[in-house]
Amino acid sequence: MSIPQVSVVIPAYNAERYLAASIESVFQQTYDRWELLVIDDGSTDSTGEIAGSYGNAAVKYFFTPNGGVSRARNIGIENASGKYVAFLDADDVWEPEKLEIQMDVLDRETNVKACYSAFFLVDENLNEVGVRRSKRKSNALNDLMLSGNVVATPSTVIAEKDLFSQVGGFDTDLSLCADWEMWIRLATKTEFAYIDEPLLKYRVHESNMSNNPRVLESDTILLLEKAFSLGGMPKNITDQKKLSYAKNFMIFAGAYFQSRMYSDFVRCALKSISLDIRQLGYLLEFPLRKINRSREK
Repeated sequence: MSIPQVSVVIPAYNAERYLAASIESVFQQTYDRWELLVIDDGSTDSTGEIAGSYGNAAVKYFFTPNGGVSRARNIGIENASGKYVAFLDADDVWEPEKLEIQMDVLDRETNVKACYSAFFLVDENLNEVGVRRSKRKSNALNDLMLSGNVVATPSTVIAEKDLFSQVGGFDTDLSLCADWEMWIRLATKTEFAYIDEPLLKYRVHESNMSNNPRVLESDTILLLEKAFSLGGMPKNITDQKKLSYAKNFMIFAGAYFQSRMYSDFVRCALKSISLDIRQLGYLLEFPLRKINRSREK
């Protein structure tokens, strides 16, 4: 294998059930200029044995006391030797052409230093249950600030390592939104290329990180506070600060509605409308959703 151009970072915590499949999907890449860093975040199962069983110079294993996925990713970035860093969660699987397709885009579009893609939603046995495509409307920074986490998952992202030196590591104080907040910081330095071809199989299962609506709300508010205080944020985005908060409070309202936490739903919906009356149109959709959900039972 030639000198690695891409450092693949897999953070893993008690990942014995899925880790081998994730690692195998890296070995099956049609692009071969990679190294693999498995960051074991204090696992108590056989994660370490699985990672160490490959006995390949391209696979580097790091054990660290449990500190969370963001800290594990940061350790991977710090120890990466490639020009680019690509992330893969321990329960996800890449399509064989993933790196080749993305590197081709990055080589051609010299003004772009980061790339992500659409992805398949799959069950625990990798059976396809859907496809997630990015809702890109404008440039990446504008979309990330006004339309939510359009990148969606770290497992499709590849970016120049030098970018992380410029913006810093993943925020370990955030849980649900740490990746979204990172993409915002990266987007202040580079445009993101988007590939509308699914290059990942993203497992949807009960062990995925909980989408607790209260954590979602607190994380997102902290994220927005940090993002709007960033240097280099364009005026056309800072001028839409109220709209960004309004849209996100309506997202919180939807999360609370789905969780049947109706007092919080009302609180966030009213806050959203107070910031931007146009959000009232989204609010009127919730009763219809409740009716449709009842019919499905």
